Amino acid sequence: MQPVELYPIQNSLILRARGVELLVLSHHVAELKTRKDTKEFADYFLKRAMVNRSARKLFEAWLRKDTTLWRRIYHSVMHDFEENKEETTEATAETAKA
Repeated sequence: MQPVELYPIQNSLILRARGVELLVLSHHVAELKTRKDTKEFADYFLKRAMVNRSARKLFEAWLRKDTTLWRRIYHSVMHDFEENKEETTEATAETAKA
């Protein structure tokens, strides 16, 4: 079991562990998608997407416990939201046909 779970929902990213959730807002996710360099991605994530100090400290504690977290977040932002976008586009097209 991985201690931090990731949920891409409505162009936002929810990080959940032990009943605590952190929300990365959709405009931050959109900005993160433009950051292809992992260093820039991590820098933006920590300094901008984690809006307050409490969120940053909690996230840093999760990083110490889950060594795969950065890789999973990067993969989720770069790939999962494209899949959700395609599903939304298909659903909109089907609704328009009806």
